[in-house]
Amino acid sequence: MNRDSPCSAGAGSSVPVFEHSTKTTHGSMHVRRFRRDAPPACFGGLAPMVAVWQGKCRNDALPRWKDFAIEDFVGWHRYVALSDLEPDGDPRFRIFGSGVAEILGGDLTGKRLSEGFPAAAQDGVLAHISAVRDERLIGLLTSNVAKPGHEHRCITVVELPLQNVSGAVCQILHVCFSAPAGDG
Repeated sequence: MNRDSPCSAGAGSSVPVFEHSTKTTHGSMHVRRFRRDAPPACFGGLAPMVAVWQGKCRNDALPRWKDFAIEDFVGWHRYVALSDLEPDGDPRFRIFGSGVAEILGGDLTGKRLSEGFPAAAQDGVLAHISAVRDERLIGLLTSNVAKPGHEHRCITVVELPLQNVSGAVCQILHVCFSAPAGDG
């Protein structure tokens, strides 16, 4: 964690409720989970999209996909993915932005995460997504891209849970950006 960020002050909800770093099959991974009222500044360059998502939250309710308009994603369209959550935590992507596909080396529209990244369960990514769903938290994952030939890329993804009409988390809005490994 960057000790100069507003998240290091230890003030209430700005501190992650979970944080873990590990070696993966293609480098390293750092996962954090935050309460949904964490200051957007905790999410660095992804802060604008976290603020949009937070603005759609109402009392105890998380936003639904239908609460968003295309205008909410100006400048971010290419870097957005929307997944439907499977019971095992392996998301199936309904929308997969072209920028996400470029960064990750393939389009996962209509596919489960494990189809594009077979080590997702082993590396702890699916457990992280399940925890975001079950605990209704904001997820933040920074990792080397887990594909041969793409390990030099470092991706940061914020996972924003979305609920259905019953209030159950059924989708995740993923927003990402990338930097060369070591710069991220």
